[in-house]
Amino acid sequence: MKIHYTCEHCGDAIDVIEVDKIDEVRFGFDILTTEERSQLITVDPLTNAMHVQSLCDACIESLGLADEGFSTLVAAPVIH
Repeated sequence: MKIHYTCEHCGDAIDVIEVDKIDEVRFGFDILTTEERSQLITVDPLTNAMHVQSLCDACIESLGLADEGFSTLVAAPVIH
C-alpha cells in the first residue's frame, strides 16, 4: 500500500512511502481519535492507497510549532 502524506496547511506533497502493511503504532495513527482519523486519513481501496494530512516542515516552522516539538509527532515516518 502506498501512503501519500500531504500538508493540510499549504497542500504540498510531503512524501510517498510504500509498505506491506499498516502498523498503526509505528505510524502514530494509534494516538488519533476517531474524529481525527476521519479528518486526516482516507483510504482508496481501488488504488490501494492511503492519504494522510499532516504538516510539512516549512508550515510547522511558519506556524511557530517547531519549538513545541510538533514536527516529531506528525512527520512522515522513516521506513528502513
